[in-house]
Amino acid sequence: MSASTLTNLGATTGWGKVALGGALLAVVLASTGLAADRPAIATGEVTANDVYVRSGPSTNHYTVCKLTAGQRVTIMAERGEWYEILPPAEAFSLLSGQYVDTVDKKVGVVNGNNVRVRAGSSLNNNKYTVQTMLSKGAEVTIVGENPDGFLRIKPPSGATLWVSRSFVEVVPDERLRLDATRDMPAPAEAEVVPQPAIDPAEGTHEADLEAPAQTPVSTETEPPQAERPRMSLTAVVEPTVWRHELDKIDAAMRDEVAKPITERRVDPLIERYRAVAEQNEDDFAQRYATRRIEQVESVRSLATAIRQLQELDDKAGTARAEFMKERATLHRVDDAGPAAIDAVGELRVSALYSGATGPKRYRLVDPGTPGGKTIAYVEIPADAGINVDEFIGRYVGVRARTTHLLGGAIDPVPVHVAGELVLQQPATPASAGNVARQHGPQ
Repeated sequence: MSASTLTNLGATTGWGKVALGGALLAVVLASTGLAADRPAIATGEVTANDVYVRSGPSTNHYTVCKLTAGQRVTIMAERGEWYEILPPAEAFSLLSGQYVDTVDKKVGVVNGNNVRVRAGSSLNNNKYTVQTMLSKGAEVTIVGENPDGFLRIKPPSGATLWVSRSFVEVVPDERLRLDATRDMPAPAEAEVVPQPAIDPAEGTHEADLEAPAQTPVSTETEPPQAERPRMSLTAVVEPTVWRHELDKIDAAMRDEVAKPITERRVDPLIERYRAVAEQNEDDFAQRYATRRIEQVESVRSLATAIRQLQELDDKAGTARAEFMKERATLHRVDDAGPAAIDAVGELRVSALYSGATGPKRYRLVDPGTPGGKTIAYVEIPADAGINVDEFIGRYVGVRARTTHLLGGAIDPVPVHVAGELVLQQPATPASAGNVARQHGPQ
């Protein structure tokens, strides 16, 4: 279900504006990590205080935040003296606000294609490093706003940062699966060059900030500390049958996550994870599967909730369509025979129907309401022989040839095709429009 569908659901059910669909999807992707393009390779522990996290693998890249001793990071790759890591909790990314539609400033939907996501910094104003790109329809979690028009968002899948290997020690008992037989491409050795600061959307290129002529050289230095012996991430961890099974289940889970959330069927995968969680041969695989079960059950619960909302949306739409169809069949009720007055009110020119094309219609209003509330529209046929100028601004009664409802509005207004206009005495506010009320709302 799209964010727009859920917003419409809120309108039809009286709940107000709803952005639940985007929020649920953002929670699923953020909590499970199943949308990541590649697996992590290790867990690291920071060995000093005030260790800089940078936007790229060199001291020429700007700093984005600091880490403290004992803090753990998820390592995705290594390049020379740098570890590529998933953004820590205090990190954020930046996205140009013109490419995000949002209802509540908490959840947004990208409205362009190939929109660039940049590494945000709590330590300086730099934002030239592009972390990833998002396509039209992608949901993002908004965590703040910049005065320059950029939105601070929770780093999306594919966004990473960098930290010096000198201040991170790999935690042996937290090593993630390293299958020596896995064919994983090595990261490119070329230095990351800041890209031009433009956000292409819908085939256009809009400048969102001034791009620096060259990569700024950072003057921020890492905290002094003796370098510790490092554990190489190229060491092979002997795979087990249970870890091979986890690889297969994770691959199947990624296939499910690629589907629309209401079409995901994860029950069989939960059972496969449960079999790994109940074995006692591989402690890591057991703990990994247990955690995965919790995450996948969250996916299942959210998918169920969205399916229920979708069903409610469908039922509400069907009920409203039936109501409008029945309402359109209502017959005009005459008060006292063929000469009865169908509606009374003050006749005024309508700005909507005074053009050269289309039907010539006038507003019939209740002058007793502030600004003159429209009771109905009066259409004057060419063969009626009515000099309408004699009745403009006067209180009249309408004898209608036919009456129908003007569609396209929440409360359709009656349209009386006039056979005759008759001057009337102005009615009191309490009685104005009594006849018209038989045919539609005021």
